[in-house]
Amino acid sequence: MERKKIILLATSDINYDQRLQKVSSSLASFGAEVLLVGRALKTSIPLQKRPFEQKRVTCFFNKGVFFYLEINIRFFFLLLGKKADIVCANDADTLLSAIGANYFKSFELIYDSHEYFTEVPELQNKNGKKAIWSFIERWGVRKSKARYTVNESLAKLFFKQYHSKFEVILNVPNSASDKIPQFKENILLYQGALNEGRGLETLIRAMTKIEGKLILAGKGDLQEELRELVKNLNLSHKINFVGNLLPEELRVRTLQAKIGINILEGQSLNYYYSLANKFFDYMHAGVPSLNMDFPEYQFINDKFKVAVLIPSLDESNIVSALNKLLMDEPYYHKMKENCLLAKKFYNWELEALKLKSIYQL
Repeated sequence: MERKKIILLATSDINYDQRLQKVSSSLASFGAEVLLVGRALKTSIPLQKRPFEQKRVTCFFNKGVFFYLEINIRFFFLLLGKKADIVCANDADTLLSAIGANYFKSFELIYDSHEYFTEVPELQNKNGKKAIWSFIERWGVRKSKARYTVNESLAKLFFKQYHSKFEVILNVPNSASDKIPQFKENILLYQGALNEGRGLETLIRAMTKIEGKLILAGKGDLQEELRELVKNLNLSHKINFVGNLLPEELRVRTLQAKIGINILEGQSLNYYYSLANKFFDYMHAGVPSLNMDFPEYQFINDKFKVAVLIPSLDESNIVSALNKLLMDEPYYHKMKENCLLAKKFYNWELEALKLKSIYQL
């Protein structure tokens, strides 16, 4: 029997995209011939060896309407030159190329929506752009054979909006038997983009009242502004910027942390209905975390007390929650035990079986 050829499209630098690496690895393990296509930046390091084929395209434009047009044109011609049984468009910003190529070549289109794309902060109060993206996403949903997303809240929202069923593939890690280390210092870890709406300015100010060290693992639009804030508050000895880390490197950093950070502003519906992979990364490392009191985190925390949830992005809330975790040892260690229990129910091995069914492998 001939192996199914699957192409996955993403606008991210795929070296750092844990979800797509897990999806691609699982599809390959199920016998498919997989090509993961992403984007190369000037700062990108060489592609890491994986059990599937990888390719990155380089764009002249790196943001705005010209970027989205250019990368979709590049993906369109790439698809015309490749044989594929299935093309998976990851997020709405790759849909145009897949839809266009599907008019010229026969393949099944699958849509993986990682977020509430039309409600990202960049589209707030921009009704014209939002309408265009909504049209593209609706068109893609209609053309796709199957669809999946990252949590139940989004699956319900998309069903209501597009009248099409979305399966749920949680963005959880593989099970691992790492030895959970004993801590010698209070390390707080934030992993993710250093962008607007992530509460990072408030977190940095809160560190003036926290006895610990904060590691910021990621890059983004605010990184220089955040560095300047750290300098102005004389916090350079307590806050360390380590940039983007490969998944393997990030795992090591997470195992060394005492508390994980995952805070967001609530004005964006994309953030409000999110369920970040970092939440599960912390859980799997036995690291209690600080999160927002948003629906998906509430649902999991009601079953397994693995995190402290705060009602709003306020400095006093952050300080109170972090100091409770740092100073109340019985409270902290009970939460740590809960993390190690919860990971048995939230792991990629379970999600991969659902993925196999979606792709009919």
